[in-house]
Amino acid sequence: MKIYKLRNWLVILSVFILASCLGDDDDNNNTPDQTAQTTEIKVSPALGLTKNANVRLILLATNTPIEGATGNTGETGVATITLASAITEPFIVEVLGGGDAEYFDEAKGVFLALGADTTLRAVLSSFKSEVGVTTLTEIAATAILNTGATSAEAINLVNEQVRVALAPALTDITVPPQLIDAASGVTASSDQAGIYAVSLAALAQMGSSASSPALAIVDALRADFLDLTIDGKVGDQVFESPLYNASNFISEYTSAIQAYAQQVGLTEDLSTTFSLDNIKKTLEGLSDIFASLDLGSLELDFVPGGLSSGSGGDSDDDDDNDDNNGNDGEGNTLTITGSTTVAGITTEITEIVIKNVPAPDPNDLETIKQQIEDSFVQQQLTVNDLAFELVSSSDTEIVVSVRYSVTTQGVTVTSDLTYTWTLTGKDDDDDDMDDDVMLPEVLKGKVFDMVFKLSDSGSSYADGQKVRFTFSSSGMMFIDTDPDANNGDEMSLDDVMMEGSEYVYKDDDGGFVYKVSVTASGLNEINLFTMENTLLGSFIADGGDAIAGLELVTARAGEYRVVGDGHSRGTVMIGADGAIDFDTGISYAQGDIMAIFDRTNLEEEKRIQINYGADDDGPVINLFLSADGNSITSIQYRIRTDEVDVMVTVEGTVTGGGGG
Repeated sequence: MKIYKLRNWLVILSVFILASCLGDDDDNNNTPDQTAQTTEIKVSPALGLTKNANVRLILLATNTPIEGATGNTGETGVATITLASAITEPFIVEVLGGGDAEYFDEAKGVFLALGADTTLRAVLSSFKSEVGVTTLTEIAATAILNTGATSAEAINLVNEQVRVALAPALTDITVPPQLIDAASGVTASSDQAGIYAVSLAALAQMGSSASSPALAIVDALRADFLDLTIDGKVGDQVFESPLYNASNFISEYTSAIQAYAQQVGLTEDLSTTFSLDNIKKTLEGLSDIFASLDLGSLELDFVPGGLSSGSGGDSDDDDDNDDNNGNDGEGNTLTITGSTTVAGITTEITEIVIKNVPAPDPNDLETIKQQIEDSFVQQQLTVNDLAFELVSSSDTEIVVSVRYSVTTQGVTVTSDLTYTWTLTGKDDDDDDMDDDVMLPEVLKGKVFDMVFKLSDSGSSYADGQKVRFTFSSSGMMFIDTDPDANNGDEMSLDDVMMEGSEYVYKDDDGGFVYKVSVTASGLNEINLFTMENTLLGSFIADGGDAIAGLELVTARAGEYRVVGDGHSRGTVMIGADGAIDFDTGISYAQGDIMAIFDRTNLEEEKRIQINYGADDDGPVINLFLSADGNSITSIQYRIRTDEVDVMVTVEGTVTGGGGG
């Protein structure tokens, strides 16, 4: 979602500005540089515990091995390297296979050879005394090295985005995880090291169809992420034999985390511990770094199963997930000016100009402000007096004032900045739906068991089929078409849009549209349409033997005076149990109800629909409501298959109810 992308840009830039301020302050004091005094580094490769692997350190800018900076993990899985002098620039930690090197594969439950053709890397912007080299650091390293990035800022940004996508519960992907070396009898710690180890093991499980699962998933993901999205492709080159279903990647990964966590003794509140709702399959805010990357020129023979060019799916130029498409900011330029104040000294910042940046929605600045504030909290920064105010807005330019104070390491930095977006990007969408959408709290992180009620043929769901819908905090909708099988989700849809008051997901592959209707208290129903907007059916709450929505009918119990052609008695009675006596010879008991549909959120024809047949063509009674939804204005009885349609107007009530 574009608001999320914008939020990332603002926070990243703010942290960069903060870092530069603190850096300038450090230059003016006499505190010794502790990093420069450190001459020992411990390296922990972790696919699982990795034995007898050689390790070396390489300067990033020149790709030059550092003389004498080598070691071996031995039996402990940790290599200790003593340096002749401190490393004062970005560098690569490289783990090499071959010889007696082996690693414990959590998916296979045994030690496997780490072949001579295997290299695992981590790229660091500055020196650390303890480093983990993992699946995640290799994904980031592949991106950094292929894009030619060498600055500390770019390295930190790529490492951070891999963390945010695949391990949001971690604070840093370059720290050592807990080293797993057995299939049973292992207990994972509940700290960062344990969380990291479980996340890596879960990824290995997703490569279980390969002979060396952990290595295979490393190779698959580091290639897949080169176009910034896990989509089973690198640009327009498609994975021939994918290890995972890209559309279900997040649900499979989160399920694997939960399963392995329980296996190693972590059972309490796993969703929070691992931030499962925040896992995603896109790297945000990296378009500038990746702009010069020619995917077609890369050597990708390491991809499991190989790649085929141009088969299946859209090309990279048409990919809906491409950060440079449509409203994602193609052509937009962001210019940041202003000043920062530290210890009473105000300094003008150097003008920052960034191209291809999504612009904010001028009508929703409060939401963006809240998201920025939340992100500072996630960065463990104390933010005071954050103000995010619109200065001006036009078709060609948006100007926003951003003011805040951040406290870190005991130092408070006050920033007074102006963000100016020069708008030249295009919106290629040809629909009327709002793409900048956040789910309401009644959906975020919630799971709903629903039953499909068929209205028309052409659906991939059977009438009465149970389906489980899960909504993540980031806006994704996961669909489990057979929850009783307990085999995970079959589908995930990650682009939510607004159409009227409904939240809309498009399944382009299946040719369906899911429209999610909510009330103030929760999920109302999910309607399934074709791409041509033909209603195929509705998913309603699975209440077991209870009738979902019955309270909508019973709340309007009473006897109503009515007039209309085809009605003889002049009254319609709604029982306290939901039974409806429409006219002489036309009555339905509560047990006759097949489904109740809440249409009270519609702008036009606000109603409650009670179905007594298998679909909308069978017997139906509609209770049409006033604009405020408080009273029944008319009642319809129809059977389309028999061409029966009787509509009566409510003139008042005899007892109870609310009509007229």
